Amino acid sequence: MADVFNTVSGNKMFELRQAVQELRERLKTEEDPDIIAEIKKEIMEKETNYNILAERLKVQSRGI
Repeated sequence: MADVFNTVSGNKMFELRQAVQELRERLKTEEDPDIIAEIKKEIMEKETNYNILAERLKVQSRGI
């Protein structure tokens, strides 16, 4: 089960990092303050999800 979770988590983490990079690129060109706020919120949510997955992998690899 751990191997399946690691594979799925790794893929999801990669997707989250890509999405954050795309949002940051979009943020550079955006001028509307409301849309900028939405993009920043979405970046924070994706980074939080990424960090949760990273922590789960770390804990699982220690066998806790």
